[in-house]
Amino acid sequence: MRTGPRTRIAAAAALIACATALAVPGSATATTGAAPGSAGSAAVAVEAPSVPAVMARARALASGSEWRLCMYLGGHTTVQMGSTGEPVRHLQCILSEVYRYVNVPTNGVFEEVTKASVEHLQRAFGRTVTGVVDTATWAVLHP
Repeated sequence: MRTGPRTRIAAAAALIACATALAVPGSATATTGAAPGSAGSAAVAVEAPSVPAVMARARALASGSEWRLCMYLGGHTTVQMGSTGEPVRHLQCILSEVYRYVNVPTNGVFEEVTKASVEHLQRAFGRTVTGVVDTATWAVLHP
C-alpha cells in the first residue's frame, strides 16, 4: 500500500501523541523474563529508546527514508518465540534500524532479546503486551 506525505505525517503525529501520552519518567531500560523465583527466571535487558527519541523517530518516519533500510517484499505473518526466517529478520531490522533498539540482532531467529523489544514497543504504543508480532503489532511497526 502506498502512502502519501499527508498519510505519513498523520501517522507520525499519531505516534508522537502515543509516545507523549505513555511517557513515564525513569529509566529507558526494560526487562522481561519469567515470574521471579520460577525456574528460568533470567531477565533480559533491552536498551530501549527514550520518549524523546521515539518522538524523533516518529518525525523521521514521516519522511519515509528510514524504511529503505529494511526492505522486504514478503507477507507480514505472525511471528513469535521460536519463529525463524525473513519475516523475523525484517522485524529485527525495523526494531534496530528504525526504532533504534540497540541490542536486537538481525539473525532471523526470534529469541528473548527480540521478544523483550517487541514487548517494550507494544507497551509504549498501548497495545496488549504479548511478545507476539501479530497484525496489530505490524500496524504499529509500519505506520
